[in-house]
Amino acid sequence: MIHRQCLPRQALVVFTSGESQRPGLERSNAVHRMGSGLRWAVGLGLAVLMWEPGWLMVTPAQAQPRGAQVTQEQVEKAIRLGVKSLRDKQQPDGSWRGFADDFAKYHGLTSLATLALINAGEPIDSPTVSRALEFIRRARPDQLDSTYAVALQVMALAAGDPQRDKVRIAAGVAWLERAQFRREDSPRYAGAWTYGMNKGQRPDNSNSQFALLGLYAASEVGVEVKDSVWELARNYWERCQNNSGGWPYVIDDDTSTASMTCAGISSLVITGAKRVQSVETLVGDKVRNCGEGGVVNNRIQAGINWMARRFQVDFNFTDGLGRQPWTYYYLYGLERAGRLSGQRYFGEHDWYLRGAAKLVKEQDPLLGSWNGGGGIEDNPVLVTSYALLFLAKGRAPVLINKLVHQPANDWNIHVDDIRNLTNAVSRDWKAFVTWQVVNPNSPDAGLADLLQAPIAFINGKQAPVFTPAAKRLLRDYVEQGGFILAEAGCSEPAFDQGFRALLTEIFPEPDYQLRRLSEDHPIWRSYHRLSPNVHELWGIEFGCRTVVVYTPQMLAAYWNHAESQPGNPAVERAIRVGQNIVDYATGRELPEDKLKVREIRNFKTDDVKRGALRIAKLRHAGDWNVAPLAIPNLTTALRDQLGFDVVINHKELLPRDPNLIYYPLIYVHGRASLSFTPEDMEALRKHLDPGRGLFFADAACGSPAFDAAFRKFVAELLPNNPLEPIPPDDELFNVVYDLNAVEFSKAAGGRIGPAELEGVKINGRWVVIYSKYDLGCALERHQGSDCKGYKYESALKIVSNIVVYSTLP
Repeated sequence: MIHRQCLPRQALVVFTSGESQRPGLERSNAVHRMGSGLRWAVGLGLAVLMWEPGWLMVTPAQAQPRGAQVTQEQVEKAIRLGVKSLRDKQQPDGSWRGFADDFAKYHGLTSLATLALINAGEPIDSPTVSRALEFIRRARPDQLDSTYAVALQVMALAAGDPQRDKVRIAAGVAWLERAQFRREDSPRYAGAWTYGMNKGQRPDNSNSQFALLGLYAASEVGVEVKDSVWELARNYWERCQNNSGGWPYVIDDDTSTASMTCAGISSLVITGAKRVQSVETLVGDKVRNCGEGGVVNNRIQAGINWMARRFQVDFNFTDGLGRQPWTYYYLYGLERAGRLSGQRYFGEHDWYLRGAAKLVKEQDPLLGSWNGGGGIEDNPVLVTSYALLFLAKGRAPVLINKLVHQPANDWNIHVDDIRNLTNAVSRDWKAFVTWQVVNPNSPDAGLADLLQAPIAFINGKQAPVFTPAAKRLLRDYVEQGGFILAEAGCSEPAFDQGFRALLTEIFPEPDYQLRRLSEDHPIWRSYHRLSPNVHELWGIEFGCRTVVVYTPQMLAAYWNHAESQPGNPAVERAIRVGQNIVDYATGRELPEDKLKVREIRNFKTDDVKRGALRIAKLRHAGDWNVAPLAIPNLTTALRDQLGFDVVINHKELLPRDPNLIYYPLIYVHGRASLSFTPEDMEALRKHLDPGRGLFFADAACGSPAFDAAFRKFVAELLPNNPLEPIPPDDELFNVVYDLNAVEFSKAAGGRIGPAELEGVKINGRWVVIYSKYDLGCALERHQGSDCKGYKYESALKIVSNIVVYSTLP
């Protein structure tokens, strides 16, 4: 690496599309006491915990709290070692036999290990998983005659190759449906499960939760489950909850445990997802009683509050914080409870961060396995499977933040809208993504809270109300690469009017205007080929892409019924529109997992320092302001990664400004043609002729119009020196970073290879460097699904090399 001390103290001008940046928000480190009696210490990275009737809202303090005991790299290593451990313990016939030679037990254990491996990233066509699935397929549910074994078999087959095994999955569903206690079996136990078909045995909540997990996995891959099964199960779990909010192992037991409380939370979410919780109905394409009664059962909140008050990861705790066995079994349940309920925090506790730190610490560094240290959890295959499921599924990336706003509860008129949309995206991407609730109106909410997900969703029936601080957060979120999706719930005009007014505050006109998306907007073809008349969509352009998409027509109401009426044409159409919006906003790139520390770029104004690297923009008559934040992003990286003394703020100059001589690098980025007067051209030509300056440009999102215009511009600027490819062995490719293995965006092919750069060389030095693939939008992280360019990290390396090259003697 070249350090700043080794570089000549030169100034620098950059020709791009940026604007002067306003100061970033300053975060308080004070500890605040909320009305709920819970606390959040911002400086310690804890959480704001707020709720309205029937809902718990969690606002993470930052992407990874200070003092975190585990890193992304540690978790990835633990998963790799755990996977190897399970591979090594597999029997030649494809099974795992950690128990006594019991047919149902080792089939159940094999299914659990297979499920863990698949979720940990082991391909289903790998020898290990292929052998395991073949072994699992050999047993019929009636041969197993075990709720655990049948449910796990269904879960493993659904995670593996569900289309091939749909008949087997359906057979497992039928067995579980028959095994459920009915009212005629026992009014008290109706809806529960015991170890098998023997209805003379008392049921328990462990068997009952696994039965529901198997049924849920089957329903997720299109195998139908009877509505009566969900209803009976839901009623059972409601009856079984203790007054404290927790759940016991068996009904009528006053002692609640953490593992069973997690089971209760998950089971209510699962059964609630299969049974409409409001009076809203969908008949054809007509939504009746739209948005009425959409409040989560308050029993879920009571369970979450029970966990928040007593939270531990070191052991399976009870009402009195007593220890119970089955700690790893509890952690597997904790992952489900947090993920399915959309909670990242229980109280002030990041459940995933705490649990992952424990598992990383307790893993055997040589064997890669875990050992529970007592009873049945001495079985390393069982415990390692639970640990892998926690680590792999719990770190699932967050795709969408569902934003809280006032009036109370209006933000959540469709309880399952975002949950169902993210499930559809997960199935399409073949990668699990999740969602969470974030309250930007909280006094201590910060930008890192929003940056947990690439998309923020806002809807309701009334005009949405955000605090001034929340409005600034939304603007900052967009500037840092975020995307806002909004809809007028139930097509209500009050929300339409209020949201349009909100946008004029966040994105003032005339610079930013809400306009109906054109027929050629890439959102119509980002995944499904849709006609623009399929749904009314409006958008705001910011920098390189559309950053706000809004519809005044109901959309989420149809998402809300995606589980109950998946074949409904109106639902299918709405899901397709949602998928296209998500794919456009993300470029079909999987968000980073929970442990990845999000980079927050501070663009506050600072004073010019003597000898510091100064950056300016050169204005021209074309669309010079396409990527307004490319320069601050670049200068921040130069300061933080290469140790440059650099001024984050920048100055704008015209081509004939006499101060241009102090800035050797000129950067152009645009989508359309660029225009200069003859006098401007002469000034730029003089700047390059002596070899003092360097002219750098890239086509925004690979724009063909800019590419043609820039090539014509260079031909006129330097008629005797045509553009030529810059070879990969040129010093430019290695001045700081190696540019021979950069990554292109998916729209540009998604390949990895040498950067494709062209240039003009005078007196042995490049005076023009050009990329027909986008760099500026990538620096802003504002690449849409159609943006042909480089990934952010690669773009940063390329531009950093060019900057350093321009400063070398």
